[in-house]
Amino acid sequence: MTIFYAVLITLGALILSYGIWCLAEPFFLDLDRAVLKDTHEDRASFNDISVKSLPLIPEDIQDDPDVRLFFISDIHSEWCPVSAKRISKAIEKCHKSAPLDAVIFGGDIASRTNNAAGGFKYLRKISDCCKELGIPFYGVCGNHDYAIAANAPAASGFISLDNKVTDLISHKTGAKISLAGHPNSGRHNRVWQQTLPEGSHDPVILVAHDPEALIHIDPSDRPTFMLSGHLHGGQMKLPFRLQFTALRKADCMPGYGVVQGCYNIMGTSVFVSRGLGCGVLPVRFLSLPEATVVDIHL
Repeated sequence: MTIFYAVLITLGALILSYGIWCLAEPFFLDLDRAVLKDTHEDRASFNDISVKSLPLIPEDIQDDPDVRLFFISDIHSEWCPVSAKRISKAIEKCHKSAPLDAVIFGGDIASRTNNAAGGFKYLRKISDCCKELGIPFYGVCGNHDYAIAANAPAASGFISLDNKVTDLISHKTGAKISLAGHPNSGRHNRVWQQTLPEGSHDPVILVAHDPEALIHIDPSDRPTFMLSGHLHGGQMKLPFRLQFTALRKADCMPGYGVVQGCYNIMGTSVFVSRGLGCGVLPVRFLSLPEATVVDIHL
């Protein structure tokens, strides 16, 4: 009986520790760096979905990128303990170490429309920081933002990339790089874009909230690079990948191994962020909130 109680107490302590950690993890921030290189592959030649996981920072990479971006995604203002002040300080610190060419938001301001005001306020603080530093702040709307997409950019202070394209100038070579965005049509009856925004030219950095957008693009129009979020890195790492097979069954990319980090998907170099906030439940497990400096090498 003594052994039984000892096992019971141990199990209770483990469950309690697990619960405390799940509630505490959303307060941490992983400020990391990812490097995307042009694969120089013929992207139109990939007829089937081909995915290769890549390291965040390749061993052979140089420290001087052609374009340097700061990427955040998935605020979900209902539960985002990582404050806008912390993100603004991170942007300022990164910009001082090596100038940023742009700050980019990957979508999902709030999980529910009636909570959008909190997300707008959050992003406006980041927008103010970018203005002070002279950095352009771009963004797209996510699947949760569909109902508020019309006024989200103006209310949040970012320049909308939804179905639009702008040019970034490489500080290293002076080359023009197209920065384009794909809109998200919402959580139900989704409509996927098959082409890049008019005016795009190689090389293209596409910002699309859901990485699944890439597999719906016509092969002849696939971008060189893509930045996405949406998947939260799974948010909760569960046995047997239950976070995807049971909780996120509508998402197809985890079935190809695309969850978080860098990938070569059909010749396109892709970074998928874990995001900042929590969707549905205010917990995370082994999936820290993430803000990322993304170095682009042509």
